[in-house]
Amino acid sequence: MRLNHQINVFLINDKWLDKNFFNTKKKIDKFIYMLSAATLKRFFSISKYKNSKKLKTKINFILADDKFLKKLNTNFLNKKKATNVLSFSNDNFSKNKDNFLGEVFLSYETCLKEAIKFKIPNKDRVGHLIVHGILHLLGYDHKTKLEEKKMEDIESKILNSLNINYY
Repeated sequence: MRLNHQINVFLINDKWLDKNFFNTKKKIDKFIYMLSAATLKRFFSISKYKNSKKLKTKINFILADDKFLKKLNTNFLNKKKATNVLSFSNDNFSKNKDNFLGEVFLSYETCLKEAIKFKIPNKDRVGHLIVHGILHLLGYDHKTKLEEKKMEDIESKILNSLNINYY
């Protein structure tokens, strides 16, 4: 299977360019591309798409802050608090000619707080949340213990293969 994967990264908050995370937009793009490509290759190798010769995907990543994610979380999930990552999937992925999977939103402040809390590097926390967000786009969830176990299993395989620390 050959994967043709495109990402678009939108910086809503320039704090993402600090030395604690990434110091250039190019480094952010490269990091997100590497993680998303690894996640998609893993997913498509175990899914109904595994026999496809060529797959084309596109994901938007929006790097924002707590204020922005709190607004999204309130408006779409009726939770009046900031969160680390939100994913909005395109339910018509396989029918769409542009193969747009959806959008993943990340909050700078929450990622930073969680990296400190879990005593892991900032980039590793962001990497974990990127993989987590993409898996949500692909239909994984953690509303039940069984769903959570399934999602955690694939997450850990991807993260371990990329030497990313997670809690």
